[in-house]
Amino acid sequence: MIRGDEIRVPCVAFVTLLAACGGETGAASAPPPEEDRPLEAGFEEVYRIGGIAAEGWEAFTEIADLDFDASGRLYIRDETGSSTRIAVVDGIGGLVAEFGRMGDGPGELRDVEHMVARPGGGVVIVDDRHRAYLLFGPEGSFERAIRFAIEGASETASAETVRSAREGETLFLTRSPAASFSGGEVSVETGDRTIYRVSLDEADEAVAGPFAEGWEARPEREVTMEAADPSDMFGALGDAFAGFVPGLVFDVLPGGGVAYSDSSAYAIKMQSASGAPERVASRPLRPEPVTEPLRERARARMVEAMESSATGEVNGRSLDDLPPALRAEVAAMLEEMMAGMRDAVANAGFMPEVPIVRDLRTTWEGMIWVQRWGSDPLDQIDAQVATARGNPEGEPGAAGWIDVLTPEGEYVGTGRSMRLPCPTRSGPEASSPSSKRMSSTSRPSS
Repeated sequence: MIRGDEIRVPCVAFVTLLAACGGETGAASAPPPEEDRPLEAGFEEVYRIGGIAAEGWEAFTEIADLDFDASGRLYIRDETGSSTRIAVVDGIGGLVAEFGRMGDGPGELRDVEHMVARPGGGVVIVDDRHRAYLLFGPEGSFERAIRFAIEGASETASAETVRSAREGETLFLTRSPAASFSGGEVSVETGDRTIYRVSLDEADEAVAGPFAEGWEARPEREVTMEAADPSDMFGALGDAFAGFVPGLVFDVLPGGGVAYSDSSAYAIKMQSASGAPERVASRPLRPEPVTEPLRERARARMVEAMESSATGEVNGRSLDDLPPALRAEVAAMLEEMMAGMRDAVANAGFMPEVPIVRDLRTTWEGMIWVQRWGSDPLDQIDAQVATARGNPEGEPGAAGWIDVLTPEGEYVGTGRSMRLPCPTRSGPEASSPSSKRMSSTSRPSS
């Protein structure tokens, strides 16, 4: 068992952030404004669990999700490849419960894609093979399953990012693009730029309806065509394959709203549940233009990354271990797919500007943390290719800097000592001296 995942839960007291006017923030998104207000944040560790030498319930294999409920309990989804385990931890790092059983029956798991905490305690499991939201209590007791659907989307549409509202039983989610090859047909669905809201009431089916419409950086596509081999999938993508496309990143706000970024510019949009016009918070950061030399460097990086990912293995078996006839057939198929990927890269389009915002997170009180990309635009290409290869975390690269905004979008400052990925999840205020918690994961090198 791999025991490399460690969870650290520091407290982050925003009121103790020390702001000083002026100064530089270093290698931030180009160019850093002179009026950046550096913040020095104090992180006090509340507890630590897991790690390379951990035993028993603290021996995590692959942590896929972390989330807090309103009482400060931490929920951890641990994946072993063939099973899913949910661990519930109290406010001082003690085990409350463990649950998770694979199977087809009520309360059993089949294909877990996401886990989020319910504010009042417990979790919602998004299970793609059940096509349902599975609701569990804080002690792991199964409560009910609710079939899910998305307005106007095919049955194969799945969720890309899922967030739980701070109050009530409501989820917000975005859709994933999808591509498949079966029976001589290639099907490509590029998804959309909508943030959907789902109410988990007592109904048998929870329909995800549009809540906020993000800017469409590329046209939505849904293509089904006859295909001779899987490499035709890349031809079906056409001009939907592009570089420097800004991500749609979001998190929830108190009161049932969301904060999100959807463009290359620094424009943080805040949509409330009341339906009032959205507010936009901006800073005087200008995106870097995408020049022809940058496009060529990006294409070269894409090809290099995709070729390095070709392991020469099929279902964990080396081509040399396959029978000769099958070996030749599989090798030819892999080469056709690589050729299709190279053609897609050669014909890839590019957005005119390099996006500034990489990620966005909010605290339970509504403070907004905005992570900016670092100074090397090719970090974004690395992350894009890694996501396409099934690693949504992407390559670490230069993490950039984190701006802190108030719930109203007012700029507080930029973390001078916060050149790190955005925290995975934030915790609520606790009764202990630790007023706020942020959770993150790390893999020790030894």
